[in-house]
Amino acid sequence: MSRFDDLLKAKKLKPGEPDPSPNTALSKSKDPNFVRTTVYLPKQLHRQLKSAAAQSGQEMSELVEKSVAQYLQQFNPDDKT
Repeated sequence: MSRFDDLLKAKKLKPGEPDPSPNTALSKSKDPNFVRTTVYLPKQLHRQLKSAAAQSGQEMSELVEKSVAQYLQQFNPDDKT
């Protein structure tokens, strides 16, 4: 039995039919509160970021978001964003 058997047996939704699963969060690509951006990183820094994300169980974008927010905090310490 494949680990994908349950997924393959899952009921397929008809076009336009809402997903019945509760707590369905929008992916960042569909969430209007997020904007996609491109950042160029040196290869070594990218490897370290990817490794840190894997070790922490977080997405790379989450780590970047937290790091940028922390960096910006030093310019406006009263901002609790």
